[in-house]
Amino acid sequence: MKRKKFLYNVWLNITLLGVLASCEGYLDVNKNPNYPDESHVTMGALLPSAFIGSASVMGYQYQLYGGIWAQHYTQNPTSSQYIKLTNYAMTSSSDLRLWRILYADALPDFDLVLKKSEEEKAWNYWVIAKIMTAYCYHILTDSYGDIPFNDALKGTNSKFDDSKTVVYPGLIQMLDDAMKKESEAVAAPKGDLSLEDYIFAADISKWMEFARTLKLKLLMRDFEANKTEIQAMLVAGGLLTNTDATVHCFEDLVNKSSPFYENDRRQLNTINNVRACTTLFNYMNAYSDPRIADFFEKAATPLAGGGEYRAIPYGSRDNNTYSIKTTSLAKIGAVDPVYYLSAAETEYMLAECYARLDDRVNARLHYDKAVILSFQRWSHDATTFISPGGAYAFIDTGTDAMLKCILTQKWIASTRCQAWDTWCDINRTGIPAVGTLTTNDPNYELGTLAYGEASALAKGQYPHRFIYSKESLDYNPLGPDPEKIPAITDPLWWHKQ
Repeated sequence: MKRKKFLYNVWLNITLLGVLASCEGYLDVNKNPNYPDESHVTMGALLPSAFIGSASVMGYQYQLYGGIWAQHYTQNPTSSQYIKLTNYAMTSSSDLRLWRILYADALPDFDLVLKKSEEEKAWNYWVIAKIMTAYCYHILTDSYGDIPFNDALKGTNSKFDDSKTVVYPGLIQMLDDAMKKESEAVAAPKGDLSLEDYIFAADISKWMEFARTLKLKLLMRDFEANKTEIQAMLVAGGLLTNTDATVHCFEDLVNKSSPFYENDRRQLNTINNVRACTTLFNYMNAYSDPRIADFFEKAATPLAGGGEYRAIPYGSRDNNTYSIKTTSLAKIGAVDPVYYLSAAETEYMLAECYARLDDRVNARLHYDKAVILSFQRWSHDATTFISPGGAYAFIDTGTDAMLKCILTQKWIASTRCQAWDTWCDINRTGIPAVGTLTTNDPNYELGTLAYGEASALAKGQYPHRFIYSKESLDYNPLGPDPEKIPAITDPLWWHKQ
């Protein structure tokens, strides 16, 4: 397989001096000068660079890990590009970009925006950079656990801070600080910020909704401990329920397309790696879910009587039964947006909150809204699915039943957009449940995660975290004790035990 040429190398080496503040300029592969001295870089150049840095890794590596570990997808049996990922056999050298891009590219750029905006009292820039800094650290700590936080951008000697007692309170404080600056941010001159803000085009009210929603998401990691504050947030409202937070400026051109598409479909010598997985496909097929056509391609040569789509059992290497021609490729679009938060996700979160509070009326209301939005994303109508007696009708016979409805639909809805989030939800809630059988086993329960026969983990085990990157350990004397590096199966503090 030829050496991959990664999209982020194009994006993150683009000139920051004199560049047009537009996505089109930032995605131009022909611009590749040296990164300029930070004293000469403007906020208008730094902010787009930071967005593209975070989008490049969130839209590819984190989406890929989430999509495979949530068993939306599996590896093509005749290729090995993602076989270690599929088999949960990751090491500290598996993919340094998961750690490096956020720490070495996105966060330093957001940090420079914060410093320059404080100097210039450009509070609109400051608010955006503050919220996005919290978001990036949230991604890191929810993937790895303890991370460099308080001293993270001060060189190689960065102490790893405790996720529960240091990082999470710090993230909440960042979001609170940003929300306190709302009026000053609204009053600040926009200038070219509407072009430089790739998510909300300088709409500060939307950034406040983003901050409140992210705060609710963080508080829900420990629902019982934060119940009072969560209830207050439900009463106050103002969450991201009408808009998706996405970077959505991609083009169907080389080095300008969406990260997953660019890396997996353009830059490899095969497009056949990521295939439909029976875990998700069989569930959707059982209920005639029309989104199958949005998530998967039709098989090139369908089997007689087997339908137009066909999936592969998770981790299967049986090419005789599951060949490229007779199975479905994952559908990935050249202009697919990179999601940070979404209105559907917010509604699922609200439904879960009310279910945990045993408010069944509001749990159903927000569940229905969430499923409707999830279908509308792909231009489908969910009415018959959520109606009484429908395939996805809400079941409110108890808390467990409500949570299973909500989290199962959230798992489906995260396909091709927010797969990393659903991997977090699986670990946080145990839904879908981690099973010990393959989908071919007659006793397999539809809608549970299947066992992969080539798994590096024992039956019933599941990846709870990413492995610290080798460079984060080798070059940081204040890193974790080498004798106590957590294993991929070690749960984070907020995981369901």
